[in-house]
Amino acid sequence: MSKMTTAIGNAHRLTQHAMEEASRVDRRELGVEHLLLALTLDASDAGQVLRASGVTVAAVRSAVAAEEAEQLSSLGMTGAQITPGPISIGPGAGWTWTPVAEKLLTASGDGTTAGILRRVLAEPSGAIASLLRRMDVSAEELRDRLDAATALPPAVSVRRPHPLARSAAAFVAASIHDTWALISSAERLPEWEESVGHVTGDSGGGWIGSPRDEVTAKPAFRRLQIARTRNVDAHRVSWTFRYPDAPRANERRISLRLEPAAGGTMVHIDYAWERPQRRRRAALGPVMAPVYRLVVAMQVARLGASIGAALR
Repeated sequence: MSKMTTAIGNAHRLTQHAMEEASRVDRRELGVEHLLLALTLDASDAGQVLRASGVTVAAVRSAVAAEEAEQLSSLGMTGAQITPGPISIGPGAGWTWTPVAEKLLTASGDGTTAGILRRVLAEPSGAIASLLRRMDVSAEELRDRLDAATALPPAVSVRRPHPLARSAAAFVAASIHDTWALISSAERLPEWEESVGHVTGDSGGGWIGSPRDEVTAKPAFRRLQIARTRNVDAHRVSWTFRYPDAPRANERRISLRLEPAAGGTMVHIDYAWERPQRRRRAALGPVMAPVYRLVVAMQVARLGASIGAALR
């Protein structure tokens, strides 16, 4: 993946996590604290270093709440804090980054999450340093650990040859037991799979899905046939989605494998759009292939974020 595609994907994924966290307290402006919260959910070096250092999503939430309570108290506004609710992101909510946070996220140069974390740790206002003190860790300690982690040889990754397929990993701040209960249940698909609003069983042992109530879909795309294979011992499940009333439409396959991780669970995702056998394969060409790869990368990022949000 190119550096530009990596940077775009990371910015998209971190913005999604930040929006989720801000929605818990009905905020529409995303600040540096939301960027730090988002980084704790990163699956690569930045998130792993933070979580191993005790900077977890729960710890940052507590630090942010304590910081805000102290600031309100100094203004004589005791008890004015908003009680956090569930994650709730609706369309057209008008989310915006503060100028400082947006600069940290999108500055030219290192677009990896490790690079973004380095910029966050160097943020000059003192807001991040104050939060870290509440968690008994310093920016210097985190920088040293991040330098050590990024100095290691990168993990070997296998690039999926087709632009409509992608493999990725996502961190979920929940136990492997709770994560498995979510991703392996057909009845719980609406909690994390955006194409499914309702699920009913069918006579063949599979399921039929229908869109969410607020989604307007063409008649051929109102009925979604769902099949599942799973290995409980290996914490691996594969879902196949196809539209039986649109036989030329691509099928979609999502395979998920879980493994324990510090502070939660790592979800390994294999995601692919597959053409029906009777449909002739069209040549995508070198021009459109990067575009398809970026679109699929965004879909996979949303999928990982949706699984994590359902469990936070």
